[in-house]
Amino acid sequence: MSSFVSWVPTPLEHIDPFFELAPVSSSDVVYDLGSGDGRLLFAALEKGAGRAVGVELNPDHAKTASGKAIEKGLQGKVTFLQADVMDVNLSEATLVFCYLITAASVALKPKFEAELKPGTRVVMESFPVPGWKPVETKTREYKTFYLYRMPPEPGGAETVASEYPDAGYYDYLGY
Repeated sequence: MSSFVSWVPTPLEHIDPFFELAPVSSSDVVYDLGSGDGRLLFAALEKGAGRAVGVELNPDHAKTASGKAIEKGLQGKVTFLQADVMDVNLSEATLVFCYLITAASVALKPKFEAELKPGTRVVMESFPVPGWKPVETKTREYKTFYLYRMPPEPGGAETVASEYPDAGYYDYLGY
């Protein structure tokens, strides 16, 4: 997935919408695809998630996040994998967070459909999954967050441009 992304961290003020759409409990296993410095996963654990897994392609980011987990005493509750998201089995996830461009959403869509159990929630920041209808959306400043529940409800690809105006904008910027 390296050709799709460069790290653009979720601003701290945009962390809460993830949890407003998908509150966590101690039974949740939260995955963050493109976890960067781990900020979403640390927030998930603070809010009561049972376990967290970060998947990060950049070895420096994965190492930094792992170090932060040790500093916070969370090494038993959070794991950071230095890996391509396409190579990681997601089947244990009950909640998946993504801040990846539309092209990545398109690539991940069949993986999500094959690996995620019914009821698993997926929250996408800024970039919806084309062809899926979100259960709920939340807008914070200039960003829209999309909640899906597996299996997702189809929402025709023809609706993407009109329903998700920010999707093309971010692709245009090269994210």
